Formats: sequence, C-alpha cells, structure tokens
Amino acid sequence: MFTLQCTKKLESELGMMDFVEVPTAGDRLFGWHVHLFLLNRRKCVLIMNNETRYNFVLDGLKKQDFKRFHELVIESIAENLLADKADKQVIERYLQSANSFLFTKTSDRSIISQMNEMIQVIKYMQQDFLDAGGEIDAQGLYNLNRFLNKFVMLKLPLAYSGETMLAALHSRWL
Repeated sequence: MFTLQCTKKLESELGMMDFVEVPTAGDRLFGWHVHLFLLNRRKCVLIMNNETRYNFVLDGLKKQDFKRFHELVIESIAENLLADKADKQVIERYLQSANSFLFTKTSDRSIISQMNEMIQVIKYMQQDFLDAGGEIDAQGLYNLNRFLNKFVMLKLPLAYSGETMLAALHSRWL
C-alpha cells in the first residue's frame, strides 16, 4: 500500500475527508511525503520518498489534477524512475506491490525539513530550467527532476537520493 503523507496545504487543496490521522508503520519504501507549494504563481507538488528521499516535482497542477491526484502520483513515480534509469520490470513490480493508497498526515519532521530545503533549491535554481517564455516547460521539468536527485543528502548511505532509490528497488526486485 502506498502511503501519501500530505501537508496541511495539500490536504486542504485535495479537500478529502478520509485522511488517516496517524500513519501506520508500513514499509518506508512505499511511503511518500507530499507538499504543495507555489512557484511562479503556479501550484506545484514536491513528492519525497520516506526511505530514500528520492524526490520530484509536479508542476502547474490544475483543479482537475487534484481530483485524480493518486493516479497522477503513480504515473509520475513511474516516469521519474524510468527517466533515472530504473529497470522497467523493477518499476512494474514496485507499483504492483502497492496496489492501493492511504492518505495520511505527515509524520517525520526531518523529511519535512529536507522537503523545505529542496523547495529552496528549486526556487533558487529555477532560472536554469526556464524556457524562452520564462516558464518551466516539459524539458525543464525533466531536467529539474534529474537535478534534484543528484543533490547530496548526508543522511543517505549513498549520499544521493537517486542512487539510493535505485539501489533499494534493485535490491528487492532484481
């Protein structure tokens, strides 16, 4: 089961009443912290894995995107893992292993702190990923998400969240 641990901002945006107050102690590889923030007046969501700190951004979300949020998250996890060179069969096994969703409140302040740090990095580095019109286009978002997982996180065994996520997935399903 995927556990999406949402901040209060995202919880109110989703408008869901079925949030579980306290997250269950499940497999941390299937747990994700999710936070809504604004970037250039556009709604964005940062998604970070609880175990590996693997993270990526969903940019320019609209009201209809929040109605199918859990589907969007699954699609984005698969797309980003594939872009980061994860084996396609491993991704499929990972997604099949957690065939349902649970929305909960956040539970780990250190993850929230790392998410806030990544948002500051995104806001600082956004100029490097803008198109000619001053917006982050699909290619810019792709490059930004690759950059975020090459950012050093000292608490991780491999220092980089992208490498740590790939190692965790491949050790289980390859």
